[in-house]
Amino acid sequence: MNTERKETILDEAMKLIIDNGLSDLTMSKVAKCMGFSEPAMYRHFANKQDLVISLIQRISGCFEEVFGKFDQAEAPEVFLPKYFEAQLQYLEKVRGVTLVFLSESAFNRDAAIRDELQKMFRAQTGRIAAYLEAASARGQIRPDVDPAAAALVYMGTVQAITTRFILSSQSVSVFESSRPALDIFLKGVVA
Repeated sequence: MNTERKETILDEAMKLIIDNGLSDLTMSKVAKCMGFSEPAMYRHFANKQDLVISLIQRISGCFEEVFGKFDQAEAPEVFLPKYFEAQLQYLEKVRGVTLVFLSESAFNRDAAIRDELQKMFRAQTGRIAAYLEAASARGQIRPDVDPAAAALVYMGTVQAITTRFILSSQSVSVFESSRPALDIFLKGVVA
């Protein structure tokens, strides 16, 4: 299978999601954007579910890559703002990511897609929790803070900011009021 072609198909699928939402994504529409027949799509993806799961896996890999760019030995008040900003930049740049996260059809109608989204969410919260556990061991996190619970609050902050961004039709910057929200999180966590 041509990996480059598969990546181009994923790019086109994301563009369609951005323009029309996940529920309007079809194999025939992606094929049309690619300039080939619908049956040709099935050489690359078994069905729409396979296509969406591949998109989610790609997004998850991007989040992991963003996390890995920063020195995880840095103190939370240094590391977390860098990571937070990088996440928001990615979510603003590739706004289809948030549409996949917020899609009711992904959550309610397809167990395999929902499972893949949960897997990605667990990986995200797991990375943050592991970072906070290490920071706690260095004495940089308050001893009464549960790293797993704090990771959920952190992710909830990211989710709230991106939800506002999407619901405003991108008229409100993803960065507007984001730093004060992160500062509230940091005040509750940092020793």
